[in-house]
Amino acid sequence: MEDKEIVLTIATEVMGWERHEETDFWHGDNGNFFNSSLWNPLQNIADAWQVLKRLEAAGWEWELKAANHLHPSIKLTHGVTLRKVFAHGDDEAKTICNAAMKVVA
Repeated sequence: MEDKEIVLTIATEVMGWERHEETDFWHGDNGNFFNSSLWNPLQNIADAWQVLKRLEAAGWEWELKAANHLHPSIKLTHGVTLRKVFAHGDDEAKTICNAAMKVVA
């Protein structure tokens, strides 16, 4: 799956945003439009933290480990179902996104 498809999946399936017709604009949390090119959780750790906070709000507890930011890994556990998800990546942002993709798989 290409990066653009991953970002699209996370935006719709995790964040709950809706794409405005076939444009590059989204309806965000507050109903406002924003340009999707300004949001990329694969490359921006602040955007990835938004994803993690959304998962947290949906009942997922998380534990992120990264020694000196090398080889980060994450464990997510759903507080009700006790489902566990494990993921890793090249950096924290990709690790969070990999976990989010496993949650919605």
